[in-house]
Amino acid sequence: MTTTITQQNLLERDDLHFSLKFGYLGLGMGGCSIAAECANVKTNVKNGHFPYNGLLINTNNMDFEKINIINPNIEKLQIGNGKGAGRDLEAGEKAFTEEKEKVTGAIKKQFMDRDFIWIVAGLGGGTGTGSVIEAIKLLHSNGFKKRFGLILTLPRNKEGSTVISNALERLQRISKAMAGLGSIILVDNQKLYDKFIKENPNSTLADYLTYSNNFVSATLHELNVVTASFKPFGDSHFDSSEFENLLKTPGVLSLSKYSVKDSKIDLGNESSYVPEFKDSINNGILSDGYKLDNATRAAASVISNKPTAQRVFTLGFTDKIETIVDEIAPLAGEKPIATYVDEKARGVHFYTVFAGLNLPTRVNELVVENNRLTELQDNKDDEDDVLASLQTFKRKKKQVDSVDDLDSLLSGNSNTIDDFESESKKKQEDNYDPIEDM
Repeated sequence: MTTTITQQNLLERDDLHFSLKFGYLGLGMGGCSIAAECANVKTNVKNGHFPYNGLLINTNNMDFEKINIINPNIEKLQIGNGKGAGRDLEAGEKAFTEEKEKVTGAIKKQFMDRDFIWIVAGLGGGTGTGSVIEAIKLLHSNGFKKRFGLILTLPRNKEGSTVISNALERLQRISKAMAGLGSIILVDNQKLYDKFIKENPNSTLADYLTYSNNFVSATLHELNVVTASFKPFGDSHFDSSEFENLLKTPGVLSLSKYSVKDSKIDLGNESSYVPEFKDSINNGILSDGYKLDNATRAAASVISNKPTAQRVFTLGFTDKIETIVDEIAPLAGEKPIATYVDEKARGVHFYTVFAGLNLPTRVNELVVENNRLTELQDNKDDEDDVLASLQTFKRKKKQVDSVDDLDSLLSGNSNTIDDFESESKKKQEDNYDPIEDM
């Protein structure tokens, strides 16, 4: 795929606008790293050099030293004893709740003028994973209802049973309250990691973390710019208010982008762009494995320079894009298709967003992996039980005729297996608030 509009040249331009003023609430080491990267976006736009701001909350004071902060509108807040939560959900949650008053004050001060807040947490650890539920409740009850969403990272398979089970426990609770939340963006670390290591096999884990954080930041910033900066070609438009409504849609959000050289698109040959456009939608940018036909909202934006727009953006072309989106998301109540002219664009760039989705198949894969690791642990415990039984074994006294009669070997065995179970329930009452029941 050829990407010709890059994060760098967008940041260097001074002729762009932003749809929404984002605020990023980072929780824990992973969440703070991503939130800082998103809030660190610096542009050449007059009176908009730092369009976003952030609040970073962590229990480990040393973790703050690992984060490069260039935006003066980013604040740090240490909670707990400053030594971290040690991947303990209860410890992370307790640290947050015990200092809720201080956290509430910091959030109101930092985000009072923001249009939309992103709660950012890496699922699997102690602080971010442990405090995310309380952070949701806090924003919901302090003036930010319907004005916030979540950015959550899914762990890789090799991160261990504690990390995976922590992530699944919180996802289970969040899934029950999705109707009361804005959009949830899932960042599949396994997906991004596999892509990165394939292209950069000699890089370090630190290189990957920098790459993934930049990837999330660039994706959100680019979408926020696209919806507000370019002149519509024709009557159709996906404007900032529609973008905001889409972000406020309950459920998971799937984002995709496809870029292609101007000369490659041949309107007489749909194979020059249609298959790759469809693949970009199904593969997503940050995660995949969604049932896109469940989307309640969808949108597609296509951008090129004026000469290319005059050649490509015909009625037949826009009808084809509209047909593809309609086939993928037939139940979406809104699905605008917009074409734009950017005089400085090189190439043609397709952006699609599908909102109101359920959790992806990747979550089920994590459940399967958790069960596998649990079974391995249970088998190990069985072996340990055999050794433990020897410590409690008492031999019956009997008449011994010779020393040879003492030669016997005894062992014991026990078997205990705890099954991983998950339950979900539906609330039917009209006035039911899922967040208050988290």
